[in-house]
Amino acid sequence: MPAAAPRPDRPARAAAPRWDPPARAPLPRAAARLGSLAWLPLLALLALDTGCAAPRVARSVDGHVIVDRRIDARAYALYAIGAEAEARGDLATALQAYEQAEESDPDSADIWTRIGSVRCRRGEQQPADEAFARARAIDPDYEPAHREHARCDLAAGRLEAALGRAERAIALDPDRDDGLLLRAEILRRLGRTDDARRALRALLVRRPRSVDGWRALHALAVESGDRASAEQASRRLRELVPPGGAAGRPPPSRGALADLDEALIQGQLRRARRLARDADLPPAEVAVRAAALGRAGEAREQAELVSGADPASASALVALAVAADLSGDVDALTRACDALQAAAAGSGPAVPPSPLARLLFAELLFRRVGRDAALAWLGPLPPPGAADPLSQQIAQRVQRELGGGATAAPPRRPDRGATAAP
Repeated sequence: MPAAAPRPDRPARAAAPRWDPPARAPLPRAAARLGSLAWLPLLALLALDTGCAAPRVARSVDGHVIVDRRIDARAYALYAIGAEAEARGDLATALQAYEQAEESDPDSADIWTRIGSVRCRRGEQQPADEAFARARAIDPDYEPAHREHARCDLAAGRLEAALGRAERAIALDPDRDDGLLLRAEILRRLGRTDDARRALRALLVRRPRSVDGWRALHALAVESGDRASAEQASRRLRELVPPGGAAGRPPPSRGALADLDEALIQGQLRRARRLARDADLPPAEVAVRAAALGRAGEAREQAELVSGADPASASALVALAVAADLSGDVDALTRACDALQAAAAGSGPAVPPSPLARLLFAELLFRRVGRDAALAWLGPLPPPGAADPLSQQIAQRVQRELGGGATAAPPRRPDRGATAAP
């Protein structure tokens, strides 16, 4: 945790209740995993000075040794527990841990920033703003406080405020990619597409191997119909991320996928696109999920947008084929299948279909050609995502169809609130 300025008078606030978790609460399990956190070696670098002065400590931060005030070991441990809980989405445990860490180290801008970030993710806007203000009161130049407050403003739709805070964060630390990416996203949300594109291009000049930068440019290009940029970004991502490699991208949460699917079921494609961006889901997967849900119109519109800007996306072509099959458009089905055959021959799209897209096209082949063709396409059944009920349901359906020799029927249009066709 970074150095802090002298502590100003603390604003009055209600005393936080002591947290004494039961024997089987999440905290002990999280604590047991602390040894696996990569940044925890800094706990082992405590090197206290002796004498009459206030205790000092040498810490390693980003490869640099910094001598600063001693921080209570209990605050370190609670901060680590909070960081681990926050990373896996357990916001209640994270907030409790951070708030107890603050009791042991109330002058940490870092802890107050994390409290603000978690409160924001919990929808507690005013308490979040107060926590960020507290962090900046301790250290006005603490870059993460400005950046995380900008992220919170963006989530709340306060775009102009978010842009100002993001630019302040970049001024404090211009070498942080996450600040530059956040500013580009805010510009995109403001409708300043050209400015967002220029910001991403500037980042990629400095960081030509930034996977996150190329992903952001690809998503922006697909949305704006910039085919040249989409093809370039797709090509660079294929070079940087080998087939099957996730490059650190975590899978979307079950809740994020449920919200996305509900938007598609309601025909809210624009909202579904926004939710997919927030969940870091590729644009093509919006079309695939729409097809899996039986939403032919949304699947086709999104698939045509993606394949028009990025012809390398096999998932978009699968979604286009399934949507055409659902709506009875034989010509569109033929074109999509021809493009997929070109991909298999090595002369077409080079980005393989996602696991869900593979399942949907296997179903289409089963309906149109037969079981042997479906099995030849599918190969080993791809494991469904643990957090994705839609993929699990489609996988179970395909297993029943291909295992029992049943005749596959196209996915039906789901009722409101449904997840997938049975």
